[in-house]
Amino acid sequence: MFSIHSDPLAPLGSQECGGQNIYVKYLAEELEKLGWYTDTFTRWDNPRKKQVTNFSKHSRVIRLKGGPVSSIPKKDLFPVLPEIFENFQKFINYENPYALFHGHYWDGGWMALKAAQKFRKPFVENFHSIGIVRHETKKKFFNDSDEADYFSKRINLENEIMKNCSCIISLAASEKENLEKLYGCAKEKIKVIKGGVNLKHWPLIEKEKARNTIGVDQKSFIVLFVGRLEWRKGIGTLITAAGLLKKEIDNLKIMVVGGKIFGPNKNAADCKEFKRLQIKSEEEGVGSIVTFCGNVDHGRLPVYYRSADVFVIPSYYEPFGLVALEGMASLIPVIASRVDGLAATIENGITGLLFEARNSLSLKNKIMEIYRSKDLANTLAKNAYTEIAKNYSWSHIAQQIADIYEPLTEGQKIL
Repeated sequence: MFSIHSDPLAPLGSQECGGQNIYVKYLAEELEKLGWYTDTFTRWDNPRKKQVTNFSKHSRVIRLKGGPVSSIPKKDLFPVLPEIFENFQKFINYENPYALFHGHYWDGGWMALKAAQKFRKPFVENFHSIGIVRHETKKKFFNDSDEADYFSKRINLENEIMKNCSCIISLAASEKENLEKLYGCAKEKIKVIKGGVNLKHWPLIEKEKARNTIGVDQKSFIVLFVGRLEWRKGIGTLITAAGLLKKEIDNLKIMVVGGKIFGPNKNAADCKEFKRLQIKSEEEGVGSIVTFCGNVDHGRLPVYYRSADVFVIPSYYEPFGLVALEGMASLIPVIASRVDGLAATIENGITGLLFEARNSLSLKNKIMEIYRSKDLANTLAKNAYTEIAKNYSWSHIAQQIADIYEPLTEGQKIL
């Protein structure tokens, strides 16, 4: 597998770390149980990381140099991809041991495409996000977008990947529709397989204990956000909604988890967005209500989820949104914007509530529904948990993907 900007073992919540990390790691672990051994190649972005790390018996993360051994924004990766590919060939001594290549995102797709062409092997692609939709979304909300050249290159590459890959795995039907409509991709080439969640990793810690662990007032009504500090995540919408809520919920607290904004390893892009959101919080009069928690180790996230009264995902664009599954697995009510994969994952009024993207009043009203009715909150949370347990297990997802691999590799499981 190639997951260039997204190290499966990286701490979550920074600009370059999110749902893709979780997806690749859990997929590799479950595929191993089915007899597939995986090497996941990623870009070496920190000198303190080892080049090779085993995270299970037959699953490795291998870090390759490409440019400086430090963080690089995804949009700046194009010039260093050839160097990464050359170092990939050096690592395998120019002799391919792999039966199949699996690309993730456009950068991993570039690597998978080149490897498949070089060694005449099949390759599969997960886009996780597609350029045309993301670019149009950004232009809609940011008139001063200066990334036209990046998106042009990315979209051209996505078209090349679609043309040459054996199969595209889409996380949601909405992405499949966009690939067909916007890119002209043949529908036969696209297989919709949703992302998953491992319930064992989301223990249902008692709320009082969870709040004591992170030092949160037991009487607070906590609205939680977990994700990257990035424009498309809609945190500004949540902050504006907090300004509308502060007069109606006396003990309101907004917790924003994500972003490398503290300590010596701060990320410049994260810090820039953090400062913007801080200023917005002060402008809305909720500076004392909104707490930016920074990056949290994935193993500690259950404590934050279980501390919350409601989990909000206010994204402007979200191809799938694995965090929605995490909230549902944590047995707390979820409110999400009515976009893309989120609208497909959450059944409004049954497993969660949907609101109109970038509409703070709509979000405020949905939060108030949860605040006013414990029965509604409990019903949504229980329905969502049942849905997760039934349809979103990683073992089920890995089996579906293995069923794609099998005919492409003629049964070659063990490398």
